[in-house]
Amino acid sequence: MSSANDLETLETPHLSLELLRYGHHFHSLVAKGSKPDAKPVDVLAGLADHTAYHHSVGRGFLNPVVGRYANRLPSGETKLNTGAAVQLAGAEGVCLHGGSEGLDTLPWIPIARQDSTLFPLEDEDHPIPPPPSDPDAPITESSSVHRLISPGGADGFPCSLEIEALVTVYAPKGEKGVKTEAEVKDGRTLGKVKVVMRAKIREDGDEDISKGTPVNLTVHWGFRLDNCQDSDALNHYLYMDSDKIVALDDKALATGKIDPIKKGDALDFYSQGRGGPHRRLGDNYPSGGIDLNFLLSHTSDLADPPPKPHLPTSPQVILTAPSSVTSSNLPRLSLRFTSSAPTVQVYTAVGLDSNGPARKPIHGGPTEINTTAETGEKARSDGQGYPKDGIVFLEFHHPVGTVVHTAKEGLEGETELGKWLKERAQKLGVDKDGDRSWEYDTVLRKGQVYENRTEVEIVELSS
Repeated sequence: MSSANDLETLETPHLSLELLRYGHHFHSLVAKGSKPDAKPVDVLAGLADHTAYHHSVGRGFLNPVVGRYANRLPSGETKLNTGAAVQLAGAEGVCLHGGSEGLDTLPWIPIARQDSTLFPLEDEDHPIPPPPSDPDAPITESSSVHRLISPGGADGFPCSLEIEALVTVYAPKGEKGVKTEAEVKDGRTLGKVKVVMRAKIREDGDEDISKGTPVNLTVHWGFRLDNCQDSDALNHYLYMDSDKIVALDDKALATGKIDPIKKGDALDFYSQGRGGPHRRLGDNYPSGGIDLNFLLSHTSDLADPPPKPHLPTSPQVILTAPSSVTSSNLPRLSLRFTSSAPTVQVYTAVGLDSNGPARKPIHGGPTEINTTAETGEKARSDGQGYPKDGIVFLEFHHPVGTVVHTAKEGLEGETELGKWLKERAQKLGVDKDGDRSWEYDTVLRKGQVYENRTEVEIVELSS
């Protein structure tokens, strides 16, 4: 059971991020604007009671790491073309987010960077900064590493996995942030958050090691950029570099096909362009809300040349606060996401009803809580939880059901989804049979290191 004692805080002058060891939950990300009198904004949805994140209260998936396999897979047995087999449990034929004892339900262990096996000190992609020459100088970055060992057979997945998550909060250069041009508006960069998840198979004598195991991790981030001053999140603005979604069946399982998004469709968040002005989320909003997997456009606009871990140099997803926040003396923030993952799952919390666990005080929740309350009391509140359409979830990972449509035994021909992933791998310079073959089929083999890297820049707009 989590408590405030499990919190770890990473801080820079403008950003403060809180992590819980349980489930590696991101509890808060508070941004302080450049104006001295501006109120802080907590951009992450979260709960008033830290113990309410525990799965015994209910798996709300509020900002944890989820896996071993994010999103939905068919339950039952699936045999892979490597000889491996997964045996997944799940109601109505669906295994959600890795199963009933997924990574979000387990305690992660904080470790020192020098004790990490997946982020060695000499890792040039994630270097450790030298000590500042002036001990009183502002902090330029703050980071942590957490580890989880998932034993072979956990939730029906073969092979023992070692998983580590590196989280770093970066400060901008300059006391008041760095001036930048953000979507037709001037703004100031307040800093950046980087999350890198890596995994490898543990060589512990398990006979299934050579056959590999499916891995698809994500952070199940949920955002509100207005401290919940609006009744829902539909006045937020959204841009996504995506004109395709994964086609789903009536159980929200991937069919292997891809559906195009036409200009002007209810799911069109791309045609107004990265430069904006971007579309208001509530305009042309689907009646059933959004819970779909958007395929991010293939890009050669990479910060690192292939086959190094790749991040585009331009944001792929941009979420911006309502313009009305400035009237409440809140900084108007824009979050700009880049990721090594090929898709983003967007969920607008259509299943919430305001009566779930109470939200944090800065978002309008109670300032006093009873931490000794019974589980049932924590699971329900009298209108103090997040409402329908009250959170924008953005989860970066491989497409829904990738392993089923690329590596299933007896798969006949190439699915649309498999073809799209092969094209992506070729563009990235990834050999489909090389040491990053998991980029194509999400099957991690012996000796390989899986990686999901996502960065979010927090920008304060001038208006």
